[in-house]
Amino acid sequence: MYAKRGKALSRELPRLAAAAAQDGLSQAQRGLSANVYATAPGLRYQRTGQLLRQLYAAGTAGSGSLTVELGDRAAYASHIEYGTGPYELSPAQLEAYLKVLPPGGLLQFGRSGRAYLLPGPYIGPGLRFAQFKTHERVQAFMQKLWT
Repeated sequence: MYAKRGKALSRELPRLAAAAAQDGLSQAQRGLSANVYATAPGLRYQRTGQLLRQLYAAGTAGSGSLTVELGDRAAYASHIEYGTGPYELSPAQLEAYLKVLPPGGLLQFGRSGRAYLLPGPYIGPGLRFAQFKTHERVQAFMQKLWT
């Protein structure tokens, strides 16, 4: 019986991984909108949409594990995620904010086209949301297997 349930979960992992990647991507897109594209435009640069176009997500499953990769290939993505200069967040600071972020929440520090040194995290919240939704789905699937 346990082996049968283990096989069922292994068969479900690829679908869970794909759903997690999509959840993370959607949440990251929401974060980009809130922290970049829906803010007051800057005076010195033109928005190109490059951050949004270079955002990527991939979910993989194998050997009883599930992995989600979420990132942005834009050269300046980390400047948006962490901020720059005196407003820059350390990875530990960002992680502390993410730990208390409610499911589906966004982190906003007032970043805009004019206040462009402030952080506007979107990758971290996307990953946190993917993690939350995956836990929900795995719990529901496990309950289904045991009932």
